Amino acid sequence: MESLRESMLHQEIQRKIEQARRLEKDGKHDEASKKYMEASAIYRRVAMVAPREKAEEFFSRASQYENVGKTVGQGPALKKMSKSEPELFQEAVSKLIVSQKPDITWEHIGGLKDAEEVIKEAIILPFIKDKPPFVKSQRTILLYGPPGTGKTMLAKASSNTLEATFFEAKISVLLSKYFGESPKLVHALFEKAKKMQPSLIFLDELDSLAMRRSGDINEATRRVLGELLTQIEGFSGKSDDRVIVMGATNKPWDLDEAAISRFQRKIYVPLPNERSRKAIFQIHLNSAEVESSGMLNELAKQTEGFSGRDIMGVCEEAISTMVREMNPDLGDLTTKQIESYSLKTQKLTMADFEKALAKIRPSTSEKEIHEYELWKQEYGG
Repeated sequence: MESLRESMLHQEIQRKIEQARRLEKDGKHDEASKKYMEASAIYRRVAMVAPREKAEEFFSRASQYENVGKTVGQGPALKKMSKSEPELFQEAVSKLIVSQKPDITWEHIGGLKDAEEVIKEAIILPFIKDKPPFVKSQRTILLYGPPGTGKTMLAKASSNTLEATFFEAKISVLLSKYFGESPKLVHALFEKAKKMQPSLIFLDELDSLAMRRSGDINEATRRVLGELLTQIEGFSGKSDDRVIVMGATNKPWDLDEAAISRFQRKIYVPLPNERSRKAIFQIHLNSAEVESSGMLNELAKQTEGFSGRDIMGVCEEAISTMVREMNPDLGDLTTKQIESYSLKTQKLTMADFEKALAKIRPSTSEKEIHEYELWKQEYGG
């Protein structure tokens, strides 16, 4: 019965996408955007009822169509850009891609000391000019590992260390509905990073584009991938540009061999060990008081197999449990009462965390961890 329901939802998704494409073709961009958003919402519903091994894929597709929906209204401008100067595409990069000077430091990251040391070495060497010719600079780095282990945080801390402009380029945004424009956007991204160097380009969701060529990938996507690989290869071979390219993937085994080869350094970002889990609890609990000093040690032991993101969820749920118990009438407050209300809190107890752990489970299976270890043995990291 469940598979029938899922099948019907997939059919509804396909109808929404076909309607969106027809509307877009007719120049009705606002209506097309709504249909893409509706398709995204249905994908999320499918993900909610799907097995865990499929849910991540469905959530990824939901995000992709959500991004398409957000950018489809810029269709006329993008079409115009195809006949305009390259600078216009760089303006599009500024709108579609987050560029900033991150304030994340290594102190914000719990554990991951091994990955941190390797990354520091990899990102600093290319910026040292006075070094012998036999010391090679590796400017392209691939971070891989389970979801929620801190790959984005590591990239932002790297950018902060270098005082570099951080370009966070989600592949689902670069791979927009406008496939004809996507290669030009990729080219413009790298050109803008070069102009604003020192820069760090962070390519998130890499596996959603650089799939194995035997996989389900169409010709338009191949062109985008081809442009991306060309740009990465160009930067990896230059000694003067102060630009680091860092990719991230939760599924390294899905990557195209050509994409894997473009990254000179592969760094495995694993699930945190017990000591790292304690550090992550301390970071996310911040100034919250706990019942006893030994509680964090016990929580670190109980959360084996949890990612940093999983632990963050446990902390948030435990705090919410405590707040609800201390403020039982919170939902009944009027607008005026809210303004003058003083929230009651107390020390977090083990019972608060036990309730949280009953709701939040590890997002990575033992089978998946084994796959990461096998990939590491083959490709390094």
